[in-house]
Amino acid sequence: MMKNSWKKASVLFIAGMVLSACGTDNTIDEPLDEEEVVAPDVDENVTDDGTNDDDTNDSDEDSNGETNQVSQDIETWFPRLENTLLEYEGDEMEYSSFTRYPQFAHDDTLQMLESTGGTDVAIIYEYTENQIEEVFIRPETYFREDFVDTGLESEHSGFNIILQAPIEVGHSWESPNGTTSEITEVGIEMDTPMGTVEAIGVTTIFEDGIEVSYYGEGIGLIQREMVQGDDEETKVTSRLTAFEGNKAEEIPLTVYGVDDQALGINAVPVTMSLMTNDPARLTLASLMRGESPETEGLYLLTEGVEINYMYLGHDGIVHVDFSSELVNEMNAGSGTEGLLLQSIANTIGGYYGVQEIALTVDGGSYESGHILLEEGDTLTVDHSNVNQ
Repeated sequence: MMKNSWKKASVLFIAGMVLSACGTDNTIDEPLDEEEVVAPDVDENVTDDGTNDDDTNDSDEDSNGETNQVSQDIETWFPRLENTLLEYEGDEMEYSSFTRYPQFAHDDTLQMLESTGGTDVAIIYEYTENQIEEVFIRPETYFREDFVDTGLESEHSGFNIILQAPIEVGHSWESPNGTTSEITEVGIEMDTPMGTVEAIGVTTIFEDGIEVSYYGEGIGLIQREMVQGDDEETKVTSRLTAFEGNKAEEIPLTVYGVDDQALGINAVPVTMSLMTNDPARLTLASLMRGESPETEGLYLLTEGVEINYMYLGHDGIVHVDFSSELVNEMNAGSGTEGLLLQSIANTIGGYYGVQEIALTVDGGSYESGHILLEEGDTLTVDHSNVNQ
């Protein structure tokens, strides 16, 4: 079993992957081991002292070497994509196949969801002028939340700097998590679903393994190779196989509502479709108002009800604030109102995977003619009244 240091720094395997000899067939475009040396053209404008009028410019190009051959804009190699689903195929090792979706893209951060067969991991990358660094990692995240705005703390500390300028072979850096990375290849060509693109390779050394990540121009991660120790037989490779634009993230959800007889609660499975930067609360409120074919006719929220805000707190409780229409437009007796509140708790609690929600109205207490929820009161998820 791999050690925690590698699992923390490489979130693809955060669910825990057992590396074994797999004898993979890594058919990628391999760059030349050495650059071809070409003799310079003879310049007839050489002066008597052996210098050339253009020596200054030539010297700048030579001293920079391969630096001038590729873009020095780090975002070129790891762009803040939007509305794009990236699919990676592994070599039949557990968790080596995964997808990535950019949930929230801001001026200096990108929140990406990486999904394997075992877990969904939310990762936030912070962009500065010279580097891109992981600053937030949260495994087992099956809901959509902009963690930059909510301020929920990462479940890991000591992050990995995935890329740093200058983009040139030999440039290296040490990350807060103790790993050492080096740009080992630039200006190479690699095949992708969009055709052949220019790419760079970054090699990162962990306590118990090595990872080589290839980043393609305008795409981001296009291939990842991982080796435990120096045993090549344990190499695990994941390659980009699909790059779909104008694509939404799809999140399964169950919406609950009072049945026609107001005697129990019906459960309706739906799928939330969210584009990059879409807040989940707006789509969730629409589904709870019955504005989709699946939830049409569901008795839960009336037409005017909005969700003002909704987030998972440090206390493990979901805090959700509704507009005043939740109370003002409700026309129900105490029994039906209780079922409505239970349906809200089951729907929102189920979305977040928690047992308690703190419900408020326009920032204040929930108070109707029958039920009062004061500060500190919570609703608990309960399926005892759900119809089978």
